Amino acid sequence: MSYKIAPEGGNECLECGKEFYGRKDKQFCSLGCKNKWHNRVIQERRHMRMEIVAVLTKNYEVLDALLKDQRMSAELPELEKAGFNPAFVTGHRKGWYRHDEYACFDIWYYRSATRIFNVRRKVSD
Repeated sequence: MSYKIAPEGGNECLECGKEFYGRKDKQFCSLGCKNKWHNRVIQERRHMRMEIVAVLTKNYEVLDALLKDQRMSAELPELEKAGFNPAFVTGHRKGWYRHDEYACFDIWYYRSATRIFNVRRKVSD
């Protein structure tokens, strides 16, 4: 069921869609509908966070494998075949020489349109 926006004129439950009477600002017909709606919202947010963490974990594993192989650069299509998703990063800044610098946790790298390079582990200060 998709979420419904409360109508301006009437009272329609956001969870089940039934029309009900009560205060004008009331959004749910019962406490049960209110709990179901909020539980679903929380569950969807948690699910989305877990998917993002899974993608970031896979990116980290791919970059870590590059470092273990002592490779400082790789082509993006090659990395994408290994499961790397360049859209998910934990940090971004403008680096030296006008390159965009990206981070996946403690691993930093530069990225161009076709490859990543200068892959290195950030040492803590």
